Amino acid sequence: MKLPTAPQLFVDFERIENAHASGRVKRMQGVRRVYHPAVHRPHPVLVPEAPWERRGFTTSTIYDEGRFRMWYLTALPDGRHVTCYAESDDGLSWRRPELGLHAFEGSTANNIVIPADHHEGQDHFESVLRDPLDPDPARRYKALGWSSHDWDGPGSGIYTAVSPDGLHWTHSPNPVFRFHPRPGTDDLGPVGDAHCLMIDPLRRRYVAFLRHLPHRSVSFSDDFEHWTQPELCLWSQHWADHLYSSTGFVYGDQYLGLVSIFDLRPDHHDLACWLISSRDALHWERCQTEVPLVGCGGVGEWDRFFCHNGGSPPIRVGDRLYLYYRGGSIRHGPYDRTDVGTTVGVGLATLRADGFASLEASFDGGELVTMPWELEGGDLVLNAKCDYGSIRVELLDAEDHPLPGYALADCVPVSADGTALPVRWTEHADLSGAAGRTVRLRFELRNARLYSYWSGDGEKPCNR
Repeated sequence: MKLPTAPQLFVDFERIENAHASGRVKRMQGVRRVYHPAVHRPHPVLVPEAPWERRGFTTSTIYDEGRFRMWYLTALPDGRHVTCYAESDDGLSWRRPELGLHAFEGSTANNIVIPADHHEGQDHFESVLRDPLDPDPARRYKALGWSSHDWDGPGSGIYTAVSPDGLHWTHSPNPVFRFHPRPGTDDLGPVGDAHCLMIDPLRRRYVAFLRHLPHRSVSFSDDFEHWTQPELCLWSQHWADHLYSSTGFVYGDQYLGLVSIFDLRPDHHDLACWLISSRDALHWERCQTEVPLVGCGGVGEWDRFFCHNGGSPPIRVGDRLYLYYRGGSIRHGPYDRTDVGTTVGVGLATLRADGFASLEASFDGGELVTMPWELEGGDLVLNAKCDYGSIRVELLDAEDHPLPGYALADCVPVSADGTALPVRWTEHADLSGAAGRTVRLRFELRNARLYSYWSGDGEKPCNR
């Protein structure tokens, strides 16, 4: 397998040699894996302001055509749902354009893109994404949405929608996944309401993440019209762990995602976002961390009890990842106590690029050895914090012997904090001297934290 140009993360140990393997070189020693939480901004970036915005704010946010674009659920004064649209130049300050598409109280001077007269206002679309796969410009944007307009009948379930611009939508006439599958038919389901969509360019397909209480299921489609029967993909591990919602996204050459876990214990009763990972988008694992990726705020914070994953992937902005989520200071029902919090809005948490997890070692040092990689030349690039320590890299052959000129003693120590740090050797500026060879990478860390590595251009951050 060729050394990828996509970042190789440490959320799993899939591409590290067996840590217990015998041999001259131990595969992993003196290092530990640490998962890192995202950092919350202290205030929501969007809260109800307009007369047609009473609650809700389930969000899907993308960067598209030079601007941030957000679709969010809210409700009219009579409780019926609408989907609205907002834009931003920096992802922080948002504007509500007057689109003139749908009337509210006799005026179209609003930002509503899916009105309340669709399915009697019982829709909520949690994922709106731009589609790079479909050549049809009329289907450039895709969405999944739940409707409960026919609660006890066959009309309730998950619908699809397509759009040329993200503003004008055409909805599927029938649910793709049904809350109540009809007996004797090939209806897909049963599924609940909390759902998300992933567009998968690695395998050129669409993936729906679905509610299968208290677990999560997944379904696949090649054309956004015909879907596979949902299969369980993530299991609740405790009676209090209600897997409320989940989403996935492609990150480099693997899949990551978030699962919103509803902790039903009376002394908690909060909902936070935890990191999950997969190599095939069917089998998902909760990362072994005690810290959520996007956790609830502390006492006095606006998102004290409620952090619900957004229906879209993180957005890279410089050397940070932007993760938008729905937050609130009131607990999700059912809850038999009284909360005085009322704030619900869209929050933003940020994370270092590739910063979901790192391997770290103190001054006494540690090392790890990767699986074999076939080299094509170019730079070996690190995302690391070692400005008060160092990282060195050695290339090992099949017998664990260092390649001439690429031993640890030949490596110029990397001592910096950056998301794209090139590795150099005294006789080699890059990997071209080992092109065509199959090697293992041996990393030596001293007071250092390694987030990822890849083959690419070390002079600038990789645009992923």
